[in-house]
Amino acid sequence: MYKARHAKPTKHRVTLPMLVLIAALCVAILVFPTTASGETTTPDAVSGMRAALSQFVGSETYSIVPSTQNGGSVTPSVSDCAAGKTVTFTVEADKGFETASIAAITSGGDTLEVKRVNDGTYSFVMPTQGVVIDVAFQYIRA
Repeated sequence: MYKARHAKPTKHRVTLPMLVLIAALCVAILVFPTTASGETTTPDAVSGMRAALSQFVGSETYSIVPSTQNGGSVTPSVSDCAAGKTVTFTVEADKGFETASIAAITSGGDTLEVKRVNDGTYSFVMPTQGVVIDVAFQYIRA
C-alpha cells in the first residue's frame, strides 16, 4: 500500500516514432486532399485541413507524382515544386514499347499543357495544387 500511494506518476512522452507518424499523416492530408462525404464541390473539415496545415507549416510547394503502367518509366526532375515554376520530366519506354500518351493532371482533375523539350523530355508549369504525371505505354506497332 505504501508504494502505490507514494509512487511517482509516470510521464507520457512523445517518442520519435510517434512524431514520424504524425508528420506522415500531415503530409498525406496535404498531398491527397479529400472530403469525408466524397463531394468535391463543398469543402468540409477534412479538406479544410489542407489550407490550415499549409499555413501552419508555411509550405508553398505542391507534390508531383509519376504514374505509369508496364512498359516504361517517368522521372520528374523534382518531387514537389512551387506554383509557377517549370517542372521537367523524362519518359523512357522499355524495349519493345513506345509512349502512347502523356498527361499532367492536377489533383482537381484539370489537364495541364505539356510541352516537349526534346526527345524523351517534357515540361509543364506547376499550378497551385498537386500534379500526377500520367504516362501510358503500348507495344511497338509492326
